[in-house]
Formats: sequence, C-alpha cells, structure tokens
Amino acid sequence: MNLFKGDTINKVTNLIAKGEERKRKLIAKIEELKNESAILYQAEQDDFNEAILNETEPNTKIRDKRLRLQKEIQAATEMLSNIDTAIQAELAKSKDAVEKERKQYDADKAKEFKMMFAELNDLKLAYLNKLVEYSKAKTQYSKEYRNKFEDIHKQVGLKLPDTFYSFKLNVHRPNQHDGPYSPLIYKDEIQAILENDRLANVTANNKDTFKK
Repeated sequence: MNLFKGDTINKVTNLIAKGEERKRKLIAKIEELKNESAILYQAEQDDFNEAILNETEPNTKIRDKRLRLQKEIQAATEMLSNIDTAIQAELAKSKDAVEKERKQYDADKAKEFKMMFAELNDLKLAYLNKLVEYSKAKTQYSKEYRNKFEDIHKQVGLKLPDTFYSFKLNVHRPNQHDGPYSPLIYKDEIQAILENDRLANVTANNKDTFKK
C-alpha cells in the first residue's frame, strides 16, 4: 500500500502558517509604530507650545520623524490587508491538487477499512454461528430435561420446573447491565465504543464473568 504523502496539503498548511506568522509580526510592528507615533505627537505638541511661549520656531525634526512613522504605519497596514488576499490567491491555485490528494487519502483508507470490515464480518459470523450452536444446545437441553425428569417427577409427586428461563439469552432486553450480565451484544455496548473509543464500563467489568 502506498503511503500517503500529502505534498500539496503540507505546502498549503505551511503557506497558511507562514502567512499567519507574517501577520502576527506586522500587527506587532504596527502597534509599536503607533505607540512611537503617539509619543512623538505629544512631543511635537509640547515643542509647539514651548515655541509659542518662547517666541521661537517649532522643531520640525520631530514632525518629520512622526510623518515618516505615519508612512511606515500606512505601508505596514496595506501589507497586512494584502496578506490574506495573497494567501487566498495561492490557495486557489492548489484547489484541484488538494482535492486530488483528499481522494487519494480516502482511497487508501478505503482499503484499510475494507480489511477491517472483513475481519468484523468474520467475527460477526463466528458470533452468530456460536448463537446457532447455543440455540440448538438449548433446544436439546429442554428436550432431554423433559425426557429425563418429567415422568419420574410425576411418579414421585413433584412438579417439574419449566426450562423456559433456564440458560436463556434475553434478546429483547434493551441494554447490557450487571444483573445478570449477558454474553449477547447490545446496542448500548456498540454505542459506547463508537462514541468513546472504548468498552462500556459494564462490559469491561464483566469480561471474566463466565470464566469464574
């Protein structure tokens, strides 16, 4: 069986991860630039107020530096808004390849599950054939029971107990439980496995019940 490589999926996943990392760094950079710009703005205001009081010209270097920061913020913001667009454009190119790999993956898994289903069906048939064996044995037991004890019980004046409930497997019981635990498989046991990936507690706790 060929091992699934998923080259396109790995490439796309890597692209998304790198894009998210780039966005994270840009957001941090923009925040840092905004904080620095706010400090410069306050410094510019303070310098302007001081220039008025001293009848001097404001320090244009502070303003120029703040304006350069504003341009950097604008450029980083534009780049941030373009990252998702660029990623989506690259992802669109990989659409067909991703779907092809998904189908390949499902085809590979279909082989595994088919083998598993075949094994389950073999176990199911073994289980059902054992029930056939049990049913025949139960019928034979009831017949032999009557033959051995019915006449003699009448002769000694005893009432022969019915064998209907003797060694009976109750197929009509809604679910599995401890009193008494049954070797039959019930819906709640299957549901516990398919929902929780493990045996139901009552099943696990009674795994050795009939070996004692």
